[in-house]
Amino acid sequence: MGTAIVWFRRDLRMSDNPALAAAAEAGGIVPVFCFEGGLYGGRHGSANRNAYLRASLRELDASLRDAGSKLHYRSGDPAVQIRRLAAECGADVVHVNRDHTAHARSRDRRVQEALDGDDVELAGHTGISCAEIAKIETGSGGPYRVFTPFSKAWMAADRRDVATKPRKLRTPTGIEVGKLLSEERLGITAEAKRIAGAAGPGEVAGRKLMREAAENAARYAKVRDLPGLDETTRLSPPLHFGTVSARELETLLAEQRSEGAKALRRQICWRDFWLNVIRHFPANRTKEYDERFRGMRWHDDRASLNAWKRGETGVPYVDAGMRQLLAEGWMHNRVRMAVASYLTKNLLIDWREGEAHFMEHLLDGDESQNNGNWQWAASVGADPQPYFRVFNPVRQQRRFDADGTYVRRWVPELERLPDKYLAEPWEASEEVLEGAGVRLGSDYPRPLVDLEDSREEAIARYGDQRG
Repeated sequence: MGTAIVWFRRDLRMSDNPALAAAAEAGGIVPVFCFEGGLYGGRHGSANRNAYLRASLRELDASLRDAGSKLHYRSGDPAVQIRRLAAECGADVVHVNRDHTAHARSRDRRVQEALDGDDVELAGHTGISCAEIAKIETGSGGPYRVFTPFSKAWMAADRRDVATKPRKLRTPTGIEVGKLLSEERLGITAEAKRIAGAAGPGEVAGRKLMREAAENAARYAKVRDLPGLDETTRLSPPLHFGTVSARELETLLAEQRSEGAKALRRQICWRDFWLNVIRHFPANRTKEYDERFRGMRWHDDRASLNAWKRGETGVPYVDAGMRQLLAEGWMHNRVRMAVASYLTKNLLIDWREGEAHFMEHLLDGDESQNNGNWQWAASVGADPQPYFRVFNPVRQQRRFDADGTYVRRWVPELERLPDKYLAEPWEASEEVLEGAGVRLGSDYPRPLVDLEDSREEAIARYGDQRG
């Protein structure tokens, strides 16, 4: 048997890794990770994610060494580096888990073209999405654009078996190992290391979260919308980097019949839906899916945008979410919807500004998921919320953070304010504010906009644009 390369990308794990399992069947295996400058330092570069990536790679290398192999590193254009490595080790096949973004598909086409000249196969596997989304089509053979019919087809789609974790690997000697890029080269700051470290990068921590998610799935539907409890799975970063497998998680949930398990499996389906959307509509990366909203007149208000980024809008629920993002590189999903609605509708600021800010800070910053959800929130994407639906952050707080646990955690300057006024401190009397040690405009900002007036303006603006 010959030598096979397994090229790791967003699948940094040993367990349930179809590409790794297939490569392990060869006589020799050469695991490699290629640093692409456009990914770790491009338009959506992130020190937080780079720190998480680097730590996960170090752990993956250690796991491979325990199995008798090692991780090789290359930097630069994969079409050059992977072809060169294949020639160096005499590989006749390169195994990968298929990704679906425009960049990934273009990259893989170029790598395949480069390998074709040397009669080397690029073998793709389903290891990033849960189902093989390329095969999920409408009756007419087109892509799904709406979630509900996609979810029905997704539920019925064939699934691969969970891949066996290889215990023993053999890697040819004499191959240049290469270097793991330094923290400095990757722009990793001390703060980014702290944020990534607290989230638990790597397969060991990811699998612990996955097991906990499966064990506590019955509670998921009851608690997932309550940010103060902090009982969501926190699996979005491991799923983004592939330190855990969406397919393996699904198998753990499929054994359960609780509403919580069904709700969590539905979130896996949403993840595949957005991968499906970006695969078939790559222009969404920079343009609205709904062409009627291209050319939308957004407010060019840098002061308000920066206040939103800092968590200083004067709306406690919004500010709590934005501060959590800066501190943890993560934000509760219920709050993500509220802060996105506030930016795009109450402030009428371009959704791309919010998308970019999230991608800078989120550990789970994923082009397909982030783009799809921002376009959903802004009512310009595939299967979006109606444009006339504007999240009211005051109502959202009172419904999902009724006791103020979440807001007080992230907006401590308001912690002494009575619950009655915590969601809208501008309604409190001077006496109440003074008793809580709050001076609006000094200790805590006044609201940037009136929520009702800005809602009406947004609905009118969207309605005019839509025609």
